Amino acid sequence: MAFPRVAVGVAGTATSWQALAWAADEAAATGGHLVICHGCPAESVLGRYPAAVPMAVLELADPPLARAVAATRARLGGERVSVRIRPEHHAVALLADAARDADVLVLGAPSSRGWREITHRLLGHVPVPTIVVRPVTGPAGPFAGHVVVGVDGSEPSAGGLELAFRYAATHRVPLAAVHATADAPDDFWFDDTMLEAHFPAEPAGLRLLAEQVEPWTHKYPDVRVKRAVYTGRALPALLRAAAGARLLALGARGHGVAARVLLGSVSHGVVDQAGGPVAVVPSMGAPR
Repeated sequence: MAFPRVAVGVAGTATSWQALAWAADEAAATGGHLVICHGCPAESVLGRYPAAVPMAVLELADPPLARAVAATRARLGGERVSVRIRPEHHAVALLADAARDADVLVLGAPSSRGWREITHRLLGHVPVPTIVVRPVTGPAGPFAGHVVVGVDGSEPSAGGLELAFRYAATHRVPLAAVHATADAPDDFWFDDTMLEAHFPAEPAGLRLLAEQVEPWTHKYPDVRVKRAVYTGRALPALLRAAAGARLLALGARGHGVAARVLLGSVSHGVVDQAGGPVAVVPSMGAPR
């Protein structure tokens, strides 16, 4: 199972409804439990309940959210869906607390500057992978429908590789490991399954990818793997490689709680600009 416990933030925006749909799909596919988190206005009666809000109260105070909760419970089963509601000025704490009890935190693409700042704060603080659900837009690239994972040879890359392989194995989709470099004269990719190489000259990054990816291919032998070396800076290269991808996974920069706060500009840029869902993953180490 990819994510036995899924927490999702719902703020009543179009992007947060997309996040709820993604999270519900994931729970449905894996049999997981879903926690719906919502920050209500300070004056709302919903914020007065320290525990679960009765559905009758939710239906009166926030009909769209009540309908979404009812539809999700009808799909997954009531015992697999719970709801946490707190005043919106406690939204970060609410989502961070939910993440500590979950295996993944799902958020909608930031729809305002305030929500972008909240999203970036959560990416640096929560100890579990964070999925930012962005709609798939733009023309499809060579890895459309794949799980794309950024690999740079650092320890944080292991977190992205772990999630990417686990997700690809669970959903039975192919995986593309991508390394960005300024040294190569062109874009290259290699299909481990079909044994097809596509490059005019042997790229230095291909060896790095082989070393980083090989341990995960032994742990997840059924995942079809492609290795790609893209030219240029990491952010535009990853955005180009992930065009049309099912999921783009990145390992979070830094080590430990304090260092995770200082996520790299690549992670922030991908979360803000990618044309599809993005996973930012704390370092998990090499497979055992």
